[in-house]
Amino acid sequence: MSFFKKITDSVSKGVTTATEKAQQTVEITKLNNQISGKRKDIDKLYAAIGEVVYDAYLANDVSVSEEQVKPKCEEISAIREEIAGLDARIKEIRNEKDCPSCGKRVSDETKFCPSCGHAFPPPVIDKEPIQVDLHVPDESETSVETDEPNAALEGDAESPRADQRQICHSCGTPLYADSHFCPACGQSTRA
Repeated sequence: MSFFKKITDSVSKGVTTATEKAQQTVEITKLNNQISGKRKDIDKLYAAIGEVVYDAYLANDVSVSEEQVKPKCEEISAIREEIAGLDARIKEIRNEKDCPSCGKRVSDETKFCPSCGHAFPPPVIDKEPIQVDLHVPDESETSVETDEPNAALEGDAESPRADQRQICHSCGTPLYADSHFCPACGQSTRA
């Protein structure tokens, strides 16, 4: 009976995770639509500013346009702040941050920017860390049963160890295809 309980729990967790992901996707789509609408509002304001300045040019007195242009510029600044807030919410939902050096968007867990190598400060932990007991398999648990000794270690095509992804030579972390630096230890990948 516990077997069916485990399956039920596993399916339930999967459904919950899928539901959360779907809700996040819907929220991100709504935020992106709001950003798009605000950018269109900025474009309209730019056009209005251009029209005011051109009319003042035709009247041979550009200084007159300043009174009409300044409120539109302030409105653009306010809209840009709103866009920044919406973008920050998207990053929060996706658990991402921007590199202050190069602007690349990376995961919150990234310690070093994979593009420029910028070191991120360690995260501030608000809660007590969760104690986790790590299970380290002994030799009997890691051996692979085959007719040929060390077949799995030699890069057999069926072996899970045959994966040819780029990894950091310093710490063994899997790297992004375009990484110039390891996101975990900061070591250059171009050696």
